[in-house]
Amino acid sequence: FRLGAEDYLVKPCSPRELSVRVEAVLRRTGRARSAAESFGAGRLVIDADAREVSVDGREVVPTRSEFDLLSVLSRRPGRVWSRYELVTRIQGYDHEGCERAVDAHVKNLRRKLGDDPKSPQFIVTVTGVGYKLAVTRDA
Repeated sequence: FRLGAEDYLVKPCSPRELSVRVEAVLRRTGRARSAAESFGAGRLVIDADAREVSVDGREVVPTRSEFDLLSVLSRRPGRVWSRYELVTRIQGYDHEGCERAVDAHVKNLRRKLGDDPKSPQFIVTVTGVGYKLAVTRDA
């Protein structure tokens, strides 16, 4: 404990006790967070636990791949993700499809988000590299 440990759990322990203790530590340290995160002054809200997305208060219903794509992009807004990185994080490392499938997912997701492909506000194309989420995470 003198070295900075917050808690100690003796094995064997139940998974439920471990989960409750982790939640308690997060509450004590103020790092517990809601699964819903907002971006761009609340315009885009992503709830990872419920797998729900809304834009300007309007619910958006993405496919599994579209939600996973948006989830990856939202982990680090502003970071440029290559098509290869996105397809492996969405479909897995053993996926044999084309990296360009990401382009189709981005196109469909932009349409659902109401994002103009000519001047997108949410998902921006970085020519020759890939895509990034252009809005910042709200505090």
